[in-house]
Amino acid sequence: MLNNQVIITDTNVRAYARRNDRGVVDAAGLPSSEWEELRGRNANSTKVRLVQCAKCWELYGDIQWMKTYNLAGTRVVSHQPGESRPDHDYEPVETEEHRAYNDRAFMIGEAEGYNPRKEAWAPNRKTRADVLLTGTLTIAYEHQHSPFRATGRYSAPERTRLAAAVGRTAMWHATNDKVRGQVPILRTDGGLPPKVILNPNYRHEFRGGIYRIEIYTCTVREGHECPNRKFSGCGKPHARGQVTAGQLDDVLRGAPIGAYMPVADAKVLRAPRFFWTDMASYGQYRAYIASPAVSQTDGSPADKTWTRKGRRGGHSRSKELQLEAMRAQAVDLSISPRLDRPEPMPTAPAIPRPVPGACDTGQPKCGKPARFYAAGWRCDRHRPTSYWINA
Repeated sequence: MLNNQVIITDTNVRAYARRNDRGVVDAAGLPSSEWEELRGRNANSTKVRLVQCAKCWELYGDIQWMKTYNLAGTRVVSHQPGESRPDHDYEPVETEEHRAYNDRAFMIGEAEGYNPRKEAWAPNRKTRADVLLTGTLTIAYEHQHSPFRATGRYSAPERTRLAAAVGRTAMWHATNDKVRGQVPILRTDGGLPPKVILNPNYRHEFRGGIYRIEIYTCTVREGHECPNRKFSGCGKPHARGQVTAGQLDDVLRGAPIGAYMPVADAKVLRAPRFFWTDMASYGQYRAYIASPAVSQTDGSPADKTWTRKGRRGGHSRSKELQLEAMRAQAVDLSISPRLDRPEPMPTAPAIPRPVPGACDTGQPKCGKPARFYAAGWRCDRHRPTSYWINA
């Protein structure tokens, strides 16, 4: 939990002069030198009692002493363990880089007519988007500058799930390599000044997080990387990822209209499990690789039923269509099946076969004892040699 509205009790701290008419200091607006001085003197916060929570004092009349420290380059002012109130109105500490990227996303959304809103709370008050872009899809843009929590409500998968529960597609954007999580994350270069970030002529090229999907049939040429471990090729369609060039503005313009979609738990070779892709690649992936029940919100396939040997893989698409057609046919159990046998099918007349050991030449057949020649069973009179002599 972060809260940047504090009351400084020591008049000897330079940051004390930054207080407003109510004696409240905004920790996010302090210069670096004053913040470092405040953080150093407030190292043992419970003993020195230097920084007090302004929200708790103004709203509830409670005196709660705050901790001040840095986390991954971000200023943090937080309550002592066990002191935070469940109904406390917290405010995040927003860095200049974070504010600049939000302003750029807002600028793009306003130019495209997506009715952008900053700090947009969800109807259930469980999630809040840095910038909300509304088109055919609702995109919750989030610039994440600090690492995600590993578990709990503030982990990346849980925050993405909470956004999807209210019809929002979370778009995570990071410029810090330490920002990791089991969600699709768009990555661009960091360390840029706010003036460059807000420059509309500057292209924020992606360093990762976006791929193009190629569908191919597994043959002997691709057998060395067959997911089914068929070195000669399994003959089934597979997906292969390719790094594609793009910039942040293109995805901000295209995501609200479905031109770019996130993919989770992807079965794509040469690509991570979580990434963004264009709509053409996403459609091919859903048609050939993923289940037809893939969500349009987060791109993750629906849960498969469990069997004794694990998750069921299912039939092919053609077999599933045949099964669905069979299930649609109504069966009347009141009608007993026919017990009489059907009429036998007519058969062709049998071809007469020669009798072994009997001469089969002449009309009618000779029938005398014979031996077998190349021309058939012949007696001594009708054997091939004597036949030509007699002729």
